[in-house]
Parts: sequence; C-alpha cells; structure tokens
Amino acid sequence: KTSTSESQSSQSLTWELLGVTPTDSKDLGSNEIEHLVAFYIVLDKAWRNPFKLKSNFAREAALYVATSASLGFISNQIEIDTFCNKWAITPMGIDFKGELDEILDGIAGGIGPDFTH
Repeated sequence: KTSTSESQSSQSLTWELLGVTPTDSKDLGSNEIEHLVAFYIVLDKAWRNPFKLKSNFAREAALYVATSASLGFISNQIEIDTFCNKWAITPMGIDFKGELDEILDGIAGGIGPDFTH
C-alpha cells in the first residue's frame, strides 16, 4: 500500500525516481508477529555469531538485515574507517533486541501452555 503522506522531501523524490514505493508501517497487519520474530532472529544471530555479508542467511533475511543495518541495529563497521565482512549487533541493536525479547515473551506468555494447574 502506497503511503499517502503529504510531505515530499527530496529524499523521497529520489527514491520514487529509482522506482521505490514507500509503504506505511500499518501495512504489517496480521504478519506483525512474524516481522518481530524475523527482526529478533537477525539481531540474535548478529549478537551470538556475526554472519557474513554475503551468507545464505543474509540473503534469505535480506529485508530484515537491510532494515536492521539502516536503523543502526547491526553494522559491519569496526572503527571509524575500518569495516569487516560480517554483520554484528550494535549497542542500539542490543537495546532493541531486549525490547523485542520482552514483547515476544509477553506474546508467548499469552498463548503458551499453562503449567500452574
């Protein structure tokens, strides 16, 4: 679904010239949990075992890898002018992973088995 935003910044005009169609976040709909889980998986993998930029995992999760990198949750930057060939989680990514963990725990708690009886 195309965004109906009235603001047309020069950046969005450039994206439109490239054939990129902006979308609204409300388009996630019923797949929202799947998206949250996918972001969690990318961040968790980047935290536990940084993965290569051209790995099968990076290709299969390209949308979530690209979005996570764009938002600063993962990076291949080691120092100001030094880069590597692996995606690793950033401090901001660790914070967001923690928030996702709480959200997903809350969702799972609502649908999981009740062993208290």
